[in-house]
Amino acid sequence: MDLFSDFIFTVGSLICHQRPERSFFIGAHQLPVCARCTGIYLSAAAGLIGWLAFKISRGWRPIAIEPRRSLRLLAFSALPTALSLASGTLGVWDGANATRALIAIPLGVTAGALVAAAATKDLR
Repeated sequence: MDLFSDFIFTVGSLICHQRPERSFFIGAHQLPVCARCTGIYLSAAAGLIGWLAFKISRGWRPIAIEPRRSLRLLAFSALPTALSLASGTLGVWDGANATRALIAIPLGVTAGALVAAAATKDLR
């Protein structure tokens, strides 16, 4: 189990700073990514599942999504995360871990849904 845990933390270190004071813990065990990344990844999974459920409810009929519109939506959904990151970096405001995770939800959901849309060939 230690080898698996080491592998997961190594992969997590490629995309996240993994600072303990900015991470969630389950018991005494730190998650392999920070609170903000946890919010992004969990909500991305929800966005992906949500898109697939939406597709199933429509009988898998094609939905044409314009790339420019999807990029604007992604940029707009990234604003709360970007503002939170900037305000923390500048020392203006730095929310708690739960706040960082919640603020990251719009970005994660949108990214997950757009990945699912691309995978189902709806994003063209």
